[in-house]
Amino acid sequence: MNRPLYLTIAFFLLSPGILLGQRKSVEFPLRLNDKGGPHVIFLVHGSFAGNETWPLIVNEKVSFASELKRAAGKGTTIHHFVWSGQNKHQSRLDAAENLAKEIEEFTTAEDRIAIIGHSHGGNVGLLAASKLSRPIDLVVCLSTPHLYLVMEDPEGNEVPLPIYCPPINQQQIKDIVCITPDNDRVPDFWAQINGVNDDTAIDLTRSWRRAQQLILPKVSSPFHDLAERVGLTDEIVNLESRDSLIVTKHNIKYRSDVSGVDMKHAVVHSCRMGFILGKLVRHGMSRQLQEYISTIYQQSPADDGGTLESEVLDLVRKRHYEDIEHPQAQVALQIKSVELEVEKGSALALGDEALPDLYFVISSIDGDELFEVNEADDGLVASWDLEELDELLPVIGTGKIQVWDDDTFSDDPIGDPVVFTLSFKPNQFERKMEIKTDHYTITIHWQRLHE
Repeated sequence: MNRPLYLTIAFFLLSPGILLGQRKSVEFPLRLNDKGGPHVIFLVHGSFAGNETWPLIVNEKVSFASELKRAAGKGTTIHHFVWSGQNKHQSRLDAAENLAKEIEEFTTAEDRIAIIGHSHGGNVGLLAASKLSRPIDLVVCLSTPHLYLVMEDPEGNEVPLPIYCPPINQQQIKDIVCITPDNDRVPDFWAQINGVNDDTAIDLTRSWRRAQQLILPKVSSPFHDLAERVGLTDEIVNLESRDSLIVTKHNIKYRSDVSGVDMKHAVVHSCRMGFILGKLVRHGMSRQLQEYISTIYQQSPADDGGTLESEVLDLVRKRHYEDIEHPQAQVALQIKSVELEVEKGSALALGDEALPDLYFVISSIDGDELFEVNEADDGLVASWDLEELDELLPVIGTGKIQVWDDDTFSDDPIGDPVVFTLSFKPNQFERKMEIKTDHYTITIHWQRLHE
């Protein structure tokens, strides 16, 4: 082959920008290996949901279930499991028994089985696994309130024991993935724990407590019993609901700006999420896929996964992303965390023997301010986490950063503005950037958000 022509072809194939441009044109940018085998997926709705539409596949309509099946590939079967949806412990136990029967009835030894449960449907799926004669490949808990009996060890340290996922369940499930929008408060705040009391939870967590000396920190008092009888309180004493499950490393929160309590909770099974979860079933969880899911950005309004015309989804996309040709690859930037350390003597305030109040500003290369963080008081070292860095930034290739000391009488710059270049490799959605100067070292952990 002619050498110049060969080099030209190699440049186009290997250039990150060119590859990114090619992959942005597809629905799903990651290249992952298939797990193989026919997939059988059971969808389990949550409390109060009833026979809702998100698990349904309707001809010529788009839904969570249809996108899930399309992404999971040929040979995938979707089962819509129905239960009473009552927010009671016994109802969840009964539902788990029935789900286990359906799994045994509708699957063969060659099938790869996945359960996707929304809200308490995730707990039904976790419970069902322990009642099966064969292991489950995957359980996905969407906005699931994980219930814990909170005990203490002899040193007084908190020991939370998951009620619906004891060791026998873990042995029966090859992988558990929990996914929750970051603004959904149902799993860790609003979820009621009807029908479960300390005695029930103690029985369910017996296998956790084997060979452990654990203390029940609170017990019912006469006042508590009286308050329960007159309806001022309930039977819950040592139980808590949380949005993460301690027995899995896959507890994923992603960015959502969807408003309304119901929609905040339901948006986790949008049509787009159905497609992404189909890829999860097809390829299995990996570091790449976990990073991809954790950097999702859902804007408002968004669909709740129910059946709708495909044109409706296209209109929502156009409204949100009219300036972005392929939104699934690049929507916005988010700073996940920042660490800043300033050299002693670099801040003018130190001349007054005072520690600086540090903050920083990020601007475009043209000088337009994009982001300013709140100041950190009195220190040469400062850090900010995701809760303090809630504002999103536009996607930028080159920008400027300026570190400041918020002095008593004026704001003093620390060093000169530093120009930086922010680039991501193809299929990379998280990036650590470190800037060192004579005056300070700042480390920024970026996330590139996508739909």
